[in-house]
Amino acid sequence: MFCNLCLLQFMSDSYVGNLSRDVTENLILQLFTQIGPCKSCKMITEHISNDPYCFVEFFEHRDAAAALAAMNGRKILGKEVKVNWATTPSSQKKDTSNHFHVFVGDLSPEITTDDIRAAFAPFGKISNAHRIGQELEG
Repeated sequence: MFCNLCLLQFMSDSYVGNLSRDVTENLILQLFTQIGPCKSCKMITEHISNDPYCFVEFFEHRDAAAALAAMNGRKILGKEVKVNWATTPSSQKKDTSNHFHVFVGDLSPEITTDDIRAAFAPFGKISNAHRIGQELEG
């Protein structure tokens, strides 16, 4: 697990999919360099029946992460693009780039899981809430 975390820190390649056929490498570079300096962009348009996609390589991991956060789901020439980490087929996993864990400590014993959900609900979808120790209490 440590090695996988180390590799993630150095990932700087992004996959950009669901592109309009009118999107060019130059347009992608214009948009993505506003987030951070790009090393390269490679557009793949070889299949007529499939939407084009591209790989954008950043110099810095933090810029690639910022691009993923800023551009995923944005519309470019009328199509909602998908931005994710570029991976090899053997390492593709479910996208967890929008999954976050929050630890809240020093809670009063009266606080329930429902209370936690209610407190955090205004900030977005909650996939799971768990109060450690609640199952041990009365």
